[in-house]
Amino acid sequence: MAKDNSKMTAKQFGLWIEEKAGAEYRLGPGRTDCVISIDHIEPGNFAALYAVDSSTSLLVVELADTFASQAAAWLALQDENSQAHPPSLYTEWVGEQYLTDKTAQVERFAI
Repeated sequence: MAKDNSKMTAKQFGLWIEEKAGAEYRLGPGRTDCVISIDHIEPGNFAALYAVDSSTSLLVVELADTFASQAAAWLALQDENSQAHPPSLYTEWVGEQYLTDKTAQVERFAI
């Protein structure tokens, strides 16, 4: 594991998110795909994301949807047409993300 988070690699990211959030990860060409249970936010659902090494830093991309099964999340990661949030630098993403915080809660507001 990288001691300096700004030097985190895609492979190290998989190991880190597995340890911190119980994620499953798969190393692929040029990126690490991850699926994480988000039971603490949306019971029974999963988030999908991937990490990509860039020339300056690690980039993290979360898919926009949540998924009712791990299998659906893995399929979405393989689909080039899956909607995703814009890439974030790992150093920014790690401070804003909720996936590793098992005490995080979401309140829904009716508009």
